[in-house]
Amino acid sequence: MAVRSRGLKQVSASLLQRAARAAGYELIPSWRFDHLGFATHLRDLFNRLGVDCVLDVGANHGQYGRFLRTEVGYTGYIASFEPQSAALKQLRERTSSDSRWKIFGMALGRETGDLPLNVMQESAFTSFLNPDPSAVPTLAQLNSVVQVETVPVKRLDDVMGEVQAGSACRSIYLKLDTQGYDLEVIKGASATLPLVAALQTEVSVLPIYRGMPNWLTSLQTLKEHSFDVTALFPVSQDPGLRVVEFDCVAVNSAFRRRNDLPR
Repeated sequence: MAVRSRGLKQVSASLLQRAARAAGYELIPSWRFDHLGFATHLRDLFNRLGVDCVLDVGANHGQYGRFLRTEVGYTGYIASFEPQSAALKQLRERTSSDSRWKIFGMALGRETGDLPLNVMQESAFTSFLNPDPSAVPTLAQLNSVVQVETVPVKRLDDVMGEVQAGSACRSIYLKLDTQGYDLEVIKGASATLPLVAALQTEVSVLPIYRGMPNWLTSLQTLKEHSFDVTALFPVSQDPGLRVVEFDCVAVNSAFRRRNDLPR
């Protein structure tokens, strides 16, 4: 009976969708509202640039990869990097059935070595940097250290050979979410950046870690590497509605010129 009920719901939804489209409308499920603008932007960007490889740096439990699959509609190759042991275990479990998703148990940075990683109460805040609650006190509990774990760090340039074993990587999208460490990843990727068609990085307006770069420094660094901003999407806001950080999406103007893509 339950199977039949689900089947009827699917048929009804399909008929409603067709009727709405015939009238010039699109039905959007409520669960897609929060990220609809972001997903639409990425879908358009991926199509224009022919993205065939996503480098998911700071994967945590795989939330971003699932977002690409379910909301952006991306079916290509994903290489996820996550160093923290508990998050890495969950990431591997959740992606085991996806043959186009490869996992690398390491962090990326400016130099190869081992570094102490601050594992936070909320694992998504885990960072090499120390938390600073002064600018956004409401995040103090979630962004507090519960343990320190030493993890391996490599340069992106040094692991790209292994990454490319899973895909030709002719047009790369580099997603950075390393909680204040994104520019350090870029410093270890000088040979890879020319292959990156576009990237995404978190830029900080209100600092939640000590010593993290501010948004102006991040934008200037992108410009120095020929990346032009296409969109800024708020990641979080404080109780006064001040933006804490943005997801910044930027395209590589040198890549577009080299591949004769529209500018």
